[in-house]
Amino acid sequence: MAAPKSDQPTLLHRVEYAVFRLIEWIVSLLPMDSCAVLGRLIGRFFQFVSPRYRHLIRRNLRIATAANPLTPEELDALADETFRRAGANFISSLKSATMPAEELAAHIETTHCDLLSREEAGNGIVVTMPHMGNWEIMTKLSGLHAGVSRFGAVYRPLDNPLMDQLTNDRRTADGCQLFSRRDGFHAPISLLRSPGPMGVLADQRAGGQGVVLPFFGKLTSCSPLPDLMARRAKADVCTLSISTIDHGRWHAEMRLIGKSPGVLGIMTELEKAMRVSLPDVFWFHDRWRIDRIRPLSFYTKFDPEVATTATVPMRVLLTLHDDSQKDADILFDALFAVRPDLRIDWLTSLPGDHPDPRVVKHVWDHSAPDEHADGALDRIDTTHPAPLDAALLFGGTLVLAKAAKRAGLRSIIGCDVHGKPWTRSFDYPTNPVDWAEIAAELALVPKPKKS
Repeated sequence: MAAPKSDQPTLLHRVEYAVFRLIEWIVSLLPMDSCAVLGRLIGRFFQFVSPRYRHLIRRNLRIATAANPLTPEELDALADETFRRAGANFISSLKSATMPAEELAAHIETTHCDLLSREEAGNGIVVTMPHMGNWEIMTKLSGLHAGVSRFGAVYRPLDNPLMDQLTNDRRTADGCQLFSRRDGFHAPISLLRSPGPMGVLADQRAGGQGVVLPFFGKLTSCSPLPDLMARRAKADVCTLSISTIDHGRWHAEMRLIGKSPGVLGIMTELEKAMRVSLPDVFWFHDRWRIDRIRPLSFYTKFDPEVATTATVPMRVLLTLHDDSQKDADILFDALFAVRPDLRIDWLTSLPGDHPDPRVVKHVWDHSAPDEHADGALDRIDTTHPAPLDAALLFGGTLVLAKAAKRAGLRSIIGCDVHGKPWTRSFDYPTNPVDWAEIAAELALVPKPKKS
Protein backbone atom coordinates (compact mmCIF):
# COMPACT_ATOMS: atom_id res chain seq x y z
CA MET A 1 0.00 0.00 0.00
CA ALA A 2 1.34 3.41 -0.94
CA ALA A 3 2.27 5.67 1.95
CA PRO A 4 0.03 8.71 2.35
CA LYS A 5 1.45 12.09 1.40
CA SER A 6 2.68 14.17 4.31
CA ASP A 7 0.79 17.38 5.09
CA GLN A 8 4.03 19.02 6.18
CA PRO A 9 5.20 21.62 3.63
CA THR A 10 8.56 21.05 2.00
CA LEU A 11 11.12 23.73 1.16
CA LEU A 12 9.82 23.77 -2.42
CA HIS A 13 6.28 24.30 -1.14
CA ARG A 14 7.45 27.27 0.93
CA VAL A 15 9.28 28.81 -2.03
CA GLU A 16 6.23 28.34 -4.28
CA TYR A 17 4.02 29.89 -1.63
CA ALA A 18 6.32 32.90 -1.18
CA VAL A 19 6.50 33.52 -4.94
CA PHE A 20 2.72 33.21 -5.24
CA ARG A 21 2.10 35.69 -2.42
CA LEU A 22 4.55 38.16 -3.97
CA ILE A 23 2.83 37.98 -7.36
CA GLU A 24 -0.55 38.24 -5.68
CA TRP A 25 0.56 41.34 -3.72
CA ILE A 26 1.78 43.04 -6.91
CA VAL A 27 -1.49 42.22 -8.68
CA SER A 28 -3.53 43.52 -5.73
CA LEU A 29 -2.03 46.99 -6.29
CA LEU A 30 -3.43 47.20 -9.82
CA PRO A 31 -7.00 48.11 -10.83
CA MET A 32 -9.00 45.22 -12.26
CA ASP A 33 -8.90 46.43 -15.88
CA SER A 34 -5.11 46.73 -15.68
CA CYS A 35 -4.92 43.18 -14.32
CA ALA A 36 -6.83 41.95 -17.34
CA VAL A 37 -4.59 43.85 -19.78
CA LEU A 38 -1.45 42.55 -18.05
CA GLY A 39 -2.89 39.02 -18.14
CA ARG A 40 -3.55 39.24 -21.86
CA LEU A 41 0.09 40.16 -22.45
CA ILE A 42 1.25 37.25 -20.28
CA GLY A 43 -1.07 34.88 -22.14
CA ARG A 44 0.30 36.06 -25.47
CA PHE A 45 3.88 35.55 -24.25
CA PHE A 46 3.05 32.04 -23.00
CA GLN A 47 1.62 31.23 -26.43
CA PHE A 48 4.95 32.06 -28.08
CA VAL A 49 7.07 29.99 -25.67
CA SER A 50 4.87 26.89 -25.38
CA PRO A 51 4.52 24.85 -28.59
CA ARG A 52 2.99 22.02 -26.57
CA TYR A 53 0.00 24.13 -25.51
CA ARG A 54 -0.29 25.77 -28.91
CA HIS A 55 -0.82 22.29 -30.35
CA LEU A 56 -3.20 21.20 -27.57
CA ILE A 57 -5.41 24.27 -27.71
CA ARG A 58 -5.65 24.17 -31.48
CA ARG A 59 -6.56 20.47 -31.29
CA ASN A 60 -9.24 21.09 -28.64
CA LEU A 61 -10.72 23.98 -30.60
CA ARG A 62 -10.86 21.92 -33.79
CA ILE A 63 -12.92 19.32 -31.93
CA ALA A 64 -15.15 21.94 -30.27
CA THR A 65 -15.89 23.62 -33.60
CA ALA A 66 -16.04 20.48 -35.79
CA ALA A 67 -19.82 20.77 -36.17
CA ASN A 68 -19.33 24.21 -37.74
CA PRO A 69 -15.74 24.14 -39.03
CA LEU A 70 -13.66 27.30 -38.99
CA THR A 71 -11.26 28.41 -41.67
CA PRO A 72 -7.56 28.15 -40.72
CA GLU A 73 -7.49 31.91 -40.23
CA GLU A 74 -10.55 31.84 -37.96
CA LEU A 75 -9.08 28.96 -35.96
CA ASP A 76 -5.81 30.85 -35.51
CA ALA A 77 -7.68 33.94 -34.31
CA LEU A 78 -9.74 31.87 -31.85
CA ALA A 79 -6.60 30.17 -30.49
CA ASP A 80 -4.87 33.54 -30.09
CA GLU A 81 -7.79 34.97 -28.15
CA THR A 82 -7.97 31.83 -25.99
CA PHE A 83 -4.38 32.37 -24.81
CA ARG A 84 -5.02 36.05 -24.13
CA ARG A 85 -8.19 35.44 -22.14
CA ALA A 86 -6.61 32.59 -20.19
CA GLY A 87 -3.92 35.02 -19.05
CA ALA A 88 -6.45 37.78 -18.32
CA ASN A 89 -8.73 35.45 -16.37
CA PHE A 90 -5.83 34.00 -14.36
CA ILE A 91 -4.36 37.35 -13.27
CA SER A 92 -7.84 38.73 -12.64
CA SER A 93 -8.68 35.72 -10.49
CA LEU A 94 -5.67 36.54 -8.28
CA LYS A 95 -7.07 40.04 -7.84
CA SER A 96 -10.61 38.74 -7.27
CA ALA A 97 -9.50 36.35 -4.52
CA THR A 98 -8.43 39.27 -2.32
CA MET A 99 -11.47 41.50 -3.00
CA PRO A 100 -14.61 41.68 -0.86
CA ALA A 101 -17.70 40.41 -2.68
CA GLU A 102 -19.37 43.82 -2.66
CA GLU A 103 -16.32 45.40 -4.34
CA LEU A 104 -16.10 42.62 -6.91
CA ALA A 105 -19.80 43.11 -7.72
CA ALA A 106 -18.93 46.23 -9.75
CA HIS A 107 -17.10 44.00 -12.23
CA ILE A 108 -19.83 41.35 -12.63
CA GLU A 109 -23.16 41.29 -14.44
CA THR A 110 -25.44 38.39 -13.57
CA THR A 111 -28.40 36.67 -15.19
CA HIS A 112 -30.68 34.28 -13.27
CA CYS A 113 -28.18 33.98 -10.41
CA ASP A 114 -31.14 34.31 -8.03
CA LEU A 115 -31.39 30.55 -8.62
CA LEU A 116 -28.83 30.28 -5.81
CA SER A 117 -31.48 31.23 -3.25
CA ARG A 118 -33.21 27.95 -2.41
CA GLU A 119 -35.47 29.04 0.43
CA GLU A 120 -38.55 29.38 -1.79
CA ALA A 121 -37.56 26.51 -4.12
CA GLY A 122 -37.53 24.09 -1.19
CA ASN A 123 -34.68 21.97 -2.54
CA GLY A 124 -30.98 22.32 -3.25
CA ILE A 125 -29.38 22.94 -6.62
CA VAL A 126 -26.26 21.47 -8.21
CA VAL A 127 -24.47 24.25 -10.11
CA THR A 128 -22.62 22.50 -12.93
CA MET A 129 -19.92 24.67 -14.47
CA PRO A 130 -16.85 24.41 -16.69
CA HIS A 131 -13.39 25.84 -16.08
CA MET A 132 -14.31 29.12 -17.70
CA GLY A 133 -13.72 32.84 -17.26
CA ASN A 134 -12.70 34.38 -13.92
CA TRP A 135 -13.31 31.26 -11.82
CA GLU A 136 -13.02 33.09 -8.46
CA ILE A 137 -16.42 34.63 -9.22
CA MET A 138 -18.01 31.25 -8.49
CA THR A 139 -17.15 31.34 -4.77
CA LYS A 140 -18.23 35.00 -4.47
CA LEU A 141 -21.69 34.66 -6.02
CA SER A 142 -23.34 33.67 -2.76
CA GLY A 143 -22.22 36.95 -1.19
CA LEU A 144 -23.78 38.93 -4.05
CA HIS A 145 -27.31 37.61 -3.59
CA ALA A 146 -29.54 38.05 -0.60
CA GLY A 147 -31.04 34.90 0.83
CA VAL A 148 -28.02 32.67 0.18
CA SER A 149 -26.85 31.60 3.62
CA ARG A 150 -24.92 28.48 2.65
CA PHE A 151 -23.01 27.71 -0.53
CA GLY A 152 -20.77 24.75 -1.25
CA ALA A 153 -18.31 23.63 -3.89
CA VAL A 154 -16.58 20.36 -4.64
CA TYR A 155 -12.85 20.80 -5.24
CA ARG A 156 -9.60 18.89 -5.65
CA PRO A 157 -7.09 19.72 -2.88
CA LEU A 158 -3.92 21.45 -4.09
CA ASP A 159 -0.63 19.57 -3.88
CA ASN A 160 0.99 22.45 -1.99
CA PRO A 161 -0.48 22.34 1.56
CA LEU A 162 0.29 26.03 2.22
CA MET A 163 -1.54 27.21 -0.89
CA ASP A 164 -4.33 24.71 -0.23
CA GLN A 165 -4.86 26.13 3.25
CA LEU A 166 -4.78 29.71 1.92
CA THR A 167 -7.40 28.85 -0.71
CA ASN A 168 -9.61 27.14 1.89
CA ASP A 169 -9.37 30.04 4.34
CA ARG A 170 -10.28 32.64 1.73
CA ARG A 171 -13.16 30.79 0.16
CA THR A 172 -14.72 29.79 3.45
CA ALA A 173 -14.39 33.40 4.64
CA ASP A 174 -16.57 34.39 1.68
CA GLY A 175 -19.23 31.95 2.83
CA CYS A 176 -18.31 29.05 0.54
CA GLN A 177 -18.02 25.63 2.14
CA LEU A 178 -15.48 23.41 0.35
CA PHE A 179 -15.79 19.65 0.03
CA SER A 180 -12.88 17.50 -1.13
CA ARG A 181 -13.59 14.91 -3.79
CA ARG A 182 -11.75 12.45 -1.52
CA ASP A 183 -14.25 12.77 1.35
CA GLY A 184 -17.31 11.12 -0.16
CA PHE A 185 -20.92 12.29 -0.60
CA HIS A 186 -22.36 12.63 2.90
CA ALA A 187 -21.41 16.24 3.71
CA PRO A 188 -22.23 17.81 0.31
CA ILE A 189 -25.52 15.91 0.13
CA SER A 190 -26.44 17.31 3.55
CA LEU A 191 -25.83 20.85 2.31
CA LEU A 192 -27.97 20.25 -0.78
CA ARG A 193 -30.78 18.99 1.42
CA SER A 194 -30.51 21.99 3.77
CA PRO A 195 -31.41 23.27 1.02
CA GLY A 196 -28.42 25.00 -0.54
CA PRO A 197 -26.47 25.34 -3.80
CA MET A 198 -23.43 23.17 -4.58
CA GLY A 199 -20.91 24.03 -7.32
CA VAL A 200 -19.27 21.24 -9.31
CA LEU A 201 -16.67 21.64 -12.06
CA ALA A 202 -17.57 18.86 -14.49
CA ASP A 203 -15.93 19.57 -17.85
CA GLN A 204 -12.68 17.63 -17.41
CA ARG A 205 -11.95 14.08 -18.52
CA ALA A 206 -13.01 11.63 -15.78
CA GLY A 207 -10.88 8.60 -16.73
CA GLY A 208 -11.83 5.20 -15.35
CA GLN A 209 -14.38 6.73 -12.94
CA GLY A 210 -16.36 8.36 -15.73
CA VAL A 211 -19.18 7.55 -18.13
CA VAL A 212 -18.26 7.38 -21.83
CA LEU A 213 -20.44 9.81 -23.80
CA PRO A 214 -20.12 12.31 -26.65
CA PHE A 215 -18.93 15.75 -25.51
CA PHE A 216 -18.88 18.36 -28.27
CA GLY A 217 -19.74 15.32 -30.43
CA LYS A 218 -16.58 13.35 -29.62
CA LEU A 219 -16.46 10.44 -27.16
CA THR A 220 -14.75 11.01 -23.84
CA SER A 221 -15.06 9.95 -20.21
CA CYS A 222 -17.51 12.32 -18.49
CA SER A 223 -18.01 12.96 -14.77
CA PRO A 224 -21.18 11.41 -13.28
CA LEU A 225 -20.82 13.50 -10.10
CA PRO A 226 -23.44 16.24 -10.76
CA ASP A 227 -26.04 13.63 -11.72
CA LEU A 228 -25.28 11.41 -8.70
CA MET A 229 -25.44 14.31 -6.26
CA ALA A 230 -28.66 15.70 -7.72
CA ARG A 231 -30.40 12.33 -7.63
CA ARG A 232 -29.33 11.46 -4.09
CA ALA A 233 -30.31 14.87 -2.71
CA LYS A 234 -33.41 15.21 -4.92
CA ALA A 235 -31.93 18.54 -6.00
CA ASP A 236 -32.31 20.59 -9.17
CA VAL A 237 -29.47 21.12 -11.65
CA CYS A 238 -28.36 24.27 -13.41
CA THR A 239 -25.34 25.35 -15.45
CA LEU A 240 -23.16 28.41 -14.95
CA SER A 241 -21.18 30.18 -17.68
CA ILE A 242 -18.76 33.04 -17.01
CA SER A 243 -17.83 35.09 -20.07
CA THR A 244 -15.75 38.21 -20.61
CA ILE A 245 -17.60 41.46 -21.39
CA ASP A 246 -14.60 43.79 -21.41
CA HIS A 247 -11.22 44.15 -19.70
CA GLY A 248 -11.92 43.36 -16.04
CA ARG A 249 -15.67 42.75 -16.48
CA TRP A 250 -17.56 39.45 -16.72
CA HIS A 251 -21.07 38.13 -17.19
CA ALA A 252 -22.21 35.19 -15.02
CA GLU A 253 -25.32 33.41 -16.31
CA MET A 254 -27.18 30.48 -14.79
CA ARG A 255 -29.58 28.28 -16.74
CA LEU A 256 -31.99 26.05 -14.86
CA ILE A 257 -32.21 22.45 -16.12
CA GLY A 258 -34.54 21.19 -13.39
CA LYS A 259 -34.41 17.60 -12.22
CA SER A 260 -31.33 15.78 -13.44
CA PRO A 261 -31.71 14.62 -17.05
CA GLY A 262 -28.89 12.11 -16.55
CA VAL A 263 -25.19 12.43 -17.30
CA LEU A 264 -25.74 12.86 -21.05
CA GLY A 265 -28.33 15.59 -20.52
CA ILE A 266 -26.10 17.47 -18.08
CA MET A 267 -23.08 17.26 -20.38
CA THR A 268 -25.20 18.53 -23.28
CA GLU A 269 -26.25 21.56 -21.22
CA LEU A 270 -22.68 22.09 -20.01
CA GLU A 271 -21.52 22.16 -23.63
CA LYS A 272 -24.11 24.88 -24.34
CA ALA A 273 -22.73 26.89 -21.41
CA MET A 274 -19.20 26.61 -22.81
CA ARG A 275 -20.32 27.66 -26.29
CA VAL A 276 -21.49 30.99 -24.84
CA SER A 277 -17.84 32.07 -25.06
CA LEU A 278 -15.37 29.47 -26.37
CA PRO A 279 -12.26 31.66 -25.87
CA ASP A 280 -13.10 32.01 -22.15
CA VAL A 281 -12.96 28.23 -21.69
CA PHE A 282 -9.76 26.85 -20.16
CA TRP A 283 -8.74 24.67 -23.12
CA PHE A 284 -5.37 23.78 -21.56
CA HIS A 285 -6.79 20.48 -20.29
CA ASP A 286 -6.46 17.52 -22.69
CA ARG A 287 -10.14 16.53 -22.52
CA TRP A 288 -9.98 14.05 -25.40
CA ARG A 289 -6.55 12.58 -24.61
CA ILE A 290 -5.95 9.01 -25.71
CA ASP A 291 -3.70 6.41 -24.11
CA ARG A 292 -0.32 5.74 -25.67
CA ILE A 293 -0.59 1.93 -25.71
CA ARG A 294 -4.37 1.48 -25.70
CA PRO A 295 -5.60 4.32 -27.95
CA LEU A 296 -9.09 2.84 -28.37
CA SER A 297 -9.67 2.42 -24.61
CA PHE A 298 -11.33 4.80 -22.14
CA TYR A 299 -10.13 2.78 -19.11
CA THR A 300 -13.76 2.08 -18.30
CA LYS A 301 -16.31 -0.22 -19.93
CA PHE A 302 -18.87 1.29 -22.27
CA ASP A 303 -21.54 0.17 -24.69
CA PRO A 304 -20.21 0.40 -28.28
CA GLU A 305 -23.70 1.51 -29.29
CA VAL A 306 -22.99 4.80 -27.51
CA ALA A 307 -20.19 5.36 -30.02
CA THR A 308 -22.70 5.36 -32.87
CA THR A 309 -24.12 8.62 -31.47
CA ALA A 310 -20.78 10.44 -31.75
CA THR A 311 -20.80 13.10 -34.48
CA VAL A 312 -17.05 13.76 -34.30
CA PRO A 313 -15.00 10.64 -35.06
CA MET A 314 -11.85 9.32 -33.52
CA ARG A 315 -9.39 9.43 -36.42
CA VAL A 316 -6.62 6.87 -36.90
CA LEU A 317 -3.97 6.83 -39.61
CA LEU A 318 -3.48 3.28 -40.93
CA THR A 319 -0.95 1.44 -43.07
CA LEU A 320 -0.67 -2.25 -43.98
CA HIS A 321 1.92 -4.26 -45.88
CA ASP A 322 1.11 -4.66 -49.59
CA ASP A 323 0.82 -8.43 -49.20
CA SER A 324 -1.65 -7.98 -46.32
CA GLN A 325 -4.21 -5.81 -48.08
CA LYS A 326 -6.55 -8.79 -48.21
CA ASP A 327 -6.67 -8.65 -44.41
CA ALA A 328 -7.80 -5.04 -44.39
CA ASP A 329 -11.54 -5.71 -44.15
CA ILE A 330 -10.97 -8.26 -41.38
CA LEU A 331 -9.08 -5.62 -39.43
CA PHE A 332 -11.67 -2.91 -40.18
CA ASP A 333 -14.51 -5.13 -38.92
CA ALA A 334 -12.59 -5.82 -35.71
CA LEU A 335 -11.80 -2.13 -35.15
CA PHE A 336 -15.35 -0.95 -35.83
CA ALA A 337 -16.72 -3.64 -33.50
CA VAL A 338 -14.93 -2.04 -30.53
CA ARG A 339 -15.11 1.59 -31.70
CA PRO A 340 -17.94 2.33 -34.16
CA ASP A 341 -16.99 6.03 -33.97
CA LEU A 342 -13.69 5.48 -35.82
CA ARG A 343 -12.71 7.13 -39.07
CA ILE A 344 -9.79 5.24 -40.64
CA ASP A 345 -7.50 7.29 -42.89
CA TRP A 346 -5.88 4.48 -44.86
CA LEU A 347 -2.62 5.05 -46.72
CA THR A 348 -2.73 2.50 -49.52
CA SER A 349 -1.82 1.93 -53.15
CA LEU A 350 -5.11 0.11 -53.83
CA PRO A 351 -7.33 2.04 -56.30
CA GLY A 352 -10.95 3.05 -55.76
CA ASP A 353 -13.00 4.08 -52.76
CA HIS A 354 -13.80 1.78 -49.86
CA PRO A 355 -17.50 0.80 -49.53
CA ASP A 356 -17.56 1.84 -45.85
CA PRO A 357 -17.56 5.67 -45.70
CA ARG A 358 -15.70 5.46 -42.38
CA VAL A 359 -12.66 4.23 -44.31
CA VAL A 360 -11.07 7.00 -46.36
CA LYS A 361 -8.28 6.04 -48.74
CA HIS A 362 -5.23 8.20 -49.37
CA VAL A 363 -2.67 7.46 -52.06
CA TRP A 364 0.61 6.34 -50.53
CA ASP A 365 3.63 6.86 -52.74
CA HIS A 366 6.37 4.61 -51.33
CA SER A 367 8.97 6.29 -53.52
CA ALA A 368 8.35 9.81 -52.16
CA PRO A 369 11.35 11.44 -50.44
CA ASP A 370 11.40 11.17 -46.65
CA GLU A 371 11.04 14.92 -46.21
CA HIS A 372 7.58 14.76 -47.83
CA ALA A 373 6.16 12.71 -44.93
CA ASP A 374 5.30 15.76 -42.80
CA GLY A 375 3.43 17.42 -45.65
CA ALA A 376 1.56 14.20 -46.45
CA LEU A 377 0.36 13.83 -42.85
CA ASP A 378 -0.65 17.47 -42.70
CA ARG A 379 -2.73 17.13 -45.87
CA ILE A 380 -4.44 14.01 -44.52
CA ASP A 381 -5.08 15.71 -41.18
CA THR A 382 -6.88 18.62 -42.85
CA THR A 383 -9.28 16.38 -44.81
CA HIS A 384 -11.63 16.44 -41.80
CA PRO A 385 -12.49 19.22 -39.31
CA ALA A 386 -11.41 17.02 -36.37
CA PRO A 387 -7.70 16.21 -35.91
CA LEU A 388 -5.94 12.87 -36.27
CA ASP A 389 -5.76 11.00 -32.94
CA ALA A 390 -3.47 8.01 -33.41
CA ALA A 391 -1.34 6.14 -35.95
CA LEU A 392 -1.73 2.40 -36.55
CA LEU A 393 1.26 1.94 -38.83
CA PHE A 394 1.11 -1.82 -39.18
CA GLY A 395 2.75 -1.55 -42.58
CA GLY A 396 4.33 1.84 -42.01
CA THR A 397 7.88 3.00 -41.92
CA LEU A 398 10.02 4.79 -39.37
CA VAL A 399 9.75 7.93 -41.49
CA LEU A 400 5.95 7.98 -41.13
CA ALA A 401 6.21 7.22 -37.41
CA LYS A 402 8.57 10.14 -36.86
CA ALA A 403 6.30 12.41 -38.87
CA ALA A 404 3.34 11.29 -36.72
CA LYS A 405 5.35 12.09 -33.59
CA ARG A 406 6.20 15.57 -34.88
CA ALA A 407 2.50 16.07 -35.68
CA GLY A 408 1.72 15.53 -31.99
CA LEU A 409 0.07 12.07 -32.15
CA ARG A 410 0.38 10.44 -28.71
CA SER A 411 -0.10 6.84 -29.82
CA ILE A 412 1.99 5.38 -32.67
CA ILE A 413 1.48 1.61 -32.95
CA GLY A 414 3.49 -0.67 -35.23
CA CYS A 415 4.27 -4.29 -35.94
CA ASP A 416 7.73 -5.87 -35.50
CA VAL A 417 9.22 -2.50 -34.49
CA HIS A 418 11.07 -1.23 -31.42
CA GLY A 419 12.34 2.00 -29.88
CA LYS A 420 11.17 5.56 -30.36
CA PRO A 421 8.88 6.98 -31.65
CA TRP A 422 6.81 3.79 -31.47
CA THR A 423 4.62 3.57 -28.37
CA ARG A 424 3.71 -0.12 -28.83
CA SER A 425 4.55 -3.03 -31.10
CA PHE A 426 2.76 -6.26 -32.05
CA ASP A 427 3.90 -9.31 -33.97
CA TYR A 428 2.60 -8.98 -37.51
CA PRO A 429 -0.63 -11.05 -37.76
CA THR A 430 -0.68 -14.20 -39.84
CA ASN A 431 -4.42 -14.97 -39.60
CA PRO A 432 -7.77 -13.21 -39.00
CA VAL A 433 -7.82 -14.13 -35.30
CA ASP A 434 -4.58 -12.19 -34.77
CA TRP A 435 -6.09 -9.04 -36.30
CA ALA A 436 -9.11 -9.29 -34.01
CA GLU A 437 -6.84 -9.76 -30.99
CA ILE A 438 -4.91 -6.59 -31.86
CA ALA A 439 -8.15 -4.60 -32.05
CA ALA A 440 -9.23 -6.01 -28.68
CA GLU A 441 -5.84 -5.18 -27.13
CA LEU A 442 -6.03 -1.59 -28.31
CA ALA A 443 -9.46 -1.20 -26.65
CA LEU A 444 -8.70 -3.24 -23.51
CA VAL A 445 -9.93 -1.88 -20.15
CA PRO A 446 -7.09 -2.77 -17.74
CA LYS A 447 -7.84 -3.97 -14.24
CA PRO A 448 -7.49 -1.18 -11.65
CA LYS A 449 -4.26 -1.22 -9.68
CA LYS A 450 -4.51 -2.19 -6.02
CA SER A 451 -3.70 0.62 -3.61
